[in-house]
Amino acid sequence: MDFSSWGEQKVKKPLTFIVTSNKGGSGKTPLSINLAIWGLSQNPPLKILIVDINHTNQDLYQAMQHLQFNGDSRFETAFTLKNTGTAYYLPLSKYLHLVRSRTFQPLTAEQVIEVLSDSTREFAAENQREPFEPDMIVVDSNYCFPSYRLEDKTKLDTRPYYFFNIWSMTSPHELRVPRDYRSVINNYKAVFDKLDWDKSNFIHVFSVLEKERSVSSEMMQVLARRRGIYTVPGSDDLADLYKKMAIDERMNAIGYSFDEIQRKVFSPILAELDSLMTEDPDSYSEDVINARWVERINIFLTDEKRFPTNVFPLPHYYPFLRKAVVDMILRERLELNMIRKLFSDFYKWVDMFMKRLIAEQ
Repeated sequence: MDFSSWGEQKVKKPLTFIVTSNKGGSGKTPLSINLAIWGLSQNPPLKILIVDINHTNQDLYQAMQHLQFNGDSRFETAFTLKNTGTAYYLPLSKYLHLVRSRTFQPLTAEQVIEVLSDSTREFAAENQREPFEPDMIVVDSNYCFPSYRLEDKTKLDTRPYYFFNIWSMTSPHELRVPRDYRSVINNYKAVFDKLDWDKSNFIHVFSVLEKERSVSSEMMQVLARRRGIYTVPGSDDLADLYKKMAIDERMNAIGYSFDEIQRKVFSPILAELDSLMTEDPDSYSEDVINARWVERINIFLTDEKRFPTNVFPLPHYYPFLRKAVVDMILRERLELNMIRKLFSDFYKWVDMFMKRLIAEQ
């Protein structure tokens, strides 16, 4: 995909992707890595600013610092932000710069904004060099989305942020408390003066857990029964469906509001899980929950006859993803192609989704 003409429009206001979730192990760091690798894999490569403000670990920073660009080698440097304090900056190449906070404490939403907006400028000023102008910013925070609420009168003169919010099917209690999410969504509608912000910029990542590399027997039974009724197949085949829809001009439709997703996806699956716990508590297992989650997403996509642009079903095998991240951290040298191979199909899903998202710009 050629982004040369798109690049002329985006230099002033970069695309900002903030990855959030209310559940540990939901895949925030792997998704952040793959978003960055996607940008660097374009022709020409996008200029990427990696921001790691994870207050429990900084795996994104540690993994990405080993990426090699034609022998480039840079040194990490401390610099100071007015409200956030000391942070560390690594200008890895002309295409990739990395920032991490020094403190291992959660940052306020205002401090996060400061890191995003001021890091490149303050680092350049302290080191007497030209500021890095990213095309794309990727943020791994280990925060849940409601933590990003800004003061009500805040206005940001930048492209509206994208939040990739990962909903984990192993933590369905998240879906029962939409009030905080709705409040912050309304906050960002005002911040960016964009009434449909949640339809285009709040990405629902449905983390479909695969306990094994093969589909579980329980899931297979459910999918086998449903395939005769619903036209959308199981998670293993969603990639093929994505490919078809990505090139179908009729699919270029906006996404769904948070309330629509709540009504069409969350409410039905919660009712199903409540019924399951009451009627057959002995079979209430991770495999069964996973099967219901896949089934509900399939029903939703089939009923709507399209993939909303802000819905991203993402197969997620945690041990495999965690191994890939650790492998990146332990290696002294990494190349783009090697990282794409490490993540395999996970990267391919991110690639498909991002191409479609960017096509809507």
